[in-house]
Amino acid sequence: METNKHRVNAVVLAACIGGLLLVGGRALGREGHTIRGSYSIISTKPVKVGNRRQLLMDDYVVEDIRNCRRTVHQPTKHAANPLFSTGPAGPEEDEAFGTVSVLHDREHGLYRLWAVHSATVQQSTPPGFYWDSRGAYHRSKDGNHWETPELLNRGEGPILNNVVLGPPDRSQHSISVIETPDKWRHRGRFLMVYFIGPVGRGPHPGLIAGGQELRIAFSDDGIHWRDQKENPIFAGQSDTENNICYNPDRKVFMLYRRPPIHAGEIRRIAYSQSADLIHWTQPRHIIVADELDPYSLYGMTVVRYQGVYFGFLQLFYSRNSNREKHMMVDVQLAWSRDGIHWQRHPERPTFLATGPKHSYDAGMVFLGKGLIKRGDHIDLYYAGHENLHISMVPGESSLCLASLRKDGFTSLDAPQEGSVLTKPIECPGGKLHINAKTARGGSIRVAIRRGDGEFDGLRPPEWDYEQARAIAGDSTDHFVTWKGQENLNALKGKAIRLEFKLEQAELFSFWFQD
Repeated sequence: METNKHRVNAVVLAACIGGLLLVGGRALGREGHTIRGSYSIISTKPVKVGNRRQLLMDDYVVEDIRNCRRTVHQPTKHAANPLFSTGPAGPEEDEAFGTVSVLHDREHGLYRLWAVHSATVQQSTPPGFYWDSRGAYHRSKDGNHWETPELLNRGEGPILNNVVLGPPDRSQHSISVIETPDKWRHRGRFLMVYFIGPVGRGPHPGLIAGGQELRIAFSDDGIHWRDQKENPIFAGQSDTENNICYNPDRKVFMLYRRPPIHAGEIRRIAYSQSADLIHWTQPRHIIVADELDPYSLYGMTVVRYQGVYFGFLQLFYSRNSNREKHMMVDVQLAWSRDGIHWQRHPERPTFLATGPKHSYDAGMVFLGKGLIKRGDHIDLYYAGHENLHISMVPGESSLCLASLRKDGFTSLDAPQEGSVLTKPIECPGGKLHINAKTARGGSIRVAIRRGDGEFDGLRPPEWDYEQARAIAGDSTDHFVTWKGQENLNALKGKAIRLEFKLEQAELFSFWFQD
C-alpha cells in the first residue's frame, strides 16, 4: 500500500512540474490553476482602457506582480539652467522669483508664464522687511529663451513693470492658471486662482490671516484680467502655492490649498471643490505628515496626465526632522485617480531634489503648475532658490527646467526576471504598444490570457509567450506582435488579461492603438 501511495505522489509531482494539474483524472494543461468547471462564476466587469496610455504606479489596471519593484524616476535638470534669474544676475534687480504657472499656447505659438515676483521693502517698525509681491507675465517661443514684455506697473519702487494682476494695496502670493473649460469659456480663455494678503504689516505679513483672500479672475489674452464678481471664494490664510485643476470626469474644479482648521500646523494639504466656481465645499485634509515625513508639507502643485493626477508635494524640513536639510524644500511625487485619494511610494523617494551647495537651486525647489509634452519627453518648470526658506532674499531665485521621459513618472522594474499581470480589461482591438527599456541581454514578452468568468486565466496557445516576439532596447513606443498576429482585432470587445514577462527590464506604460 505504501509503495502505491508513493508511486501516486510521484506521478502528481511530475505532472505539476510539467505544467499539468490532474483533476478527476483529467490533465488540464494550460487551464491549470483556473476556475473552469465551477458551478457559477459572476464575471468581473473589465476595465475599459480605450486608447489611453495605462500608467503603472498603482493597482488601477495591475492585478499582481512577481519579482518586480516600482520605481519613481527623477526628471533631468536642463543643462542651460537657470533659464533666467531675478536679482543682480537678471533683468529685475531687486526682486525674488516665486510660484510659476506655465501653458503652451499652440494656437499662438507661445509658451506663457505667469509668476509671482516679490520686492523686499525695509521697515523700521517692527524692524525687518516684508515682501511686496505681484503677478507677472513672461513669454517664450521655444520654452527655453524667455522675454519680459512691458505691460503694466501697479506697484511702486522696485516692482516689475510687467505686472498683470495685483491691487496696489495688497501683496499677491500665488498664481495658478489653467485654460478655461468650454462651459465657462465665454468668461475668458484663461482662468486664474490667486492669493492676496496685506502689505507692510510686520516682517512676515503672509502669516497674518486678516485681509488674506483667494480670488478667481478670467482673461482673454493672459494679460488683462477681470475678477469674478463673487470674490473672494475664500477668506483667511492659505499662503502657499494654491492650485486649481478641472476634473472632466467628475465635472468639478479641484482646489488644493492649506487647511484653515488644523491641529496646530497649517502646512498640510487640504482640498475643496466646486461645480460652478462660486460655491465651494468646506476644505478638508487629504495629505498629512506621517512617520516618514518631515514636520511640514509646504504645499502641492497638481497636474493631470493620461487621466492620472500627479501631485508635486513640497517637503519643508526642520532641524528636528532632518538637520542637514534644515529650512530646505524639495519635492516628492504623489498620485491620484480622482484628485481626492492620494498615494505615494512606500519608500518616499525624492522626485525633484535641491542642487549642490551654492548652486542656483541649492536651498529650495518648487515645481510649477503646468506640464508640457514635447516629443518623447515631458517638460516641467520650477522655481529654484539658492537660499534657505527663512533667509530667502532677492537676487537668488530662478526659473528652471527639468525633463522626464514620456510616461516616465514611475515604472515597474525586474532587475532579473519577473512578471506583471493586469486585471481583466476590455480589449479595444488595434495594436498593443509598450513604453519600456531593457538592459543588454534583457527582454520583454507579452502573453494574453482570458479574463472572463470561469475561463479567467486560460492561456490561448496562439497568444502565449512562445508565440510572442521578444522586445528589447529602449523606446517609448515598442510594438508587440505574436506569430501570425499583428493586432488584437480578433479579441476586440472581449475581457482579456495581459501578462508581461520581464527580464532585466523597466515597463513604463502600455496602450492599444490602430
